Amino acid sequence: MSKPVCFWRNKKRDHLMNAPGPDVVPPTGYEKIECRHAHEVEKWSNALRAQETRIRQMDDQERFEYEDALRADMLAEMRKNLAESTDLVNRVFMAKAIEHFEQQREKARPIHIKRETYQACEAEEGVAS
Repeated sequence: MSKPVCFWRNKKRDHLMNAPGPDVVPPTGYEKIECRHAHEVEKWSNALRAQETRIRQMDDQERFEYEDALRADMLAEMRKNLAESTDLVNRVFMAKAIEHFEQQREKARPIHIKRETYQACEAEEGVAS
């Protein structure tokens, strides 16, 4: 093969994804798998298909727990990047990115988990005595 095909694998979360290219650095927690032969590409493509099948067969709760663990890792990395930011532009960008990410994470939460944790009368001042 003239150009290697690359995959990224996170052993801790048992997650595999296609890399955009051989020169791209994998995200934190992922290792780069570079395939130079067709049989290697076939092996990792089969593993990726098996992962996709496994994810499709999960119920909503299982999928949320699996994906939320990945989201938690990403959020931890973003917070680390915010702490290590050296200039104001990067700090503001990372703070906004974290805020947006947390909103998206909350939207992904299953509906049965999005329950109110207070009584309606507690929402207004002076109603409950």
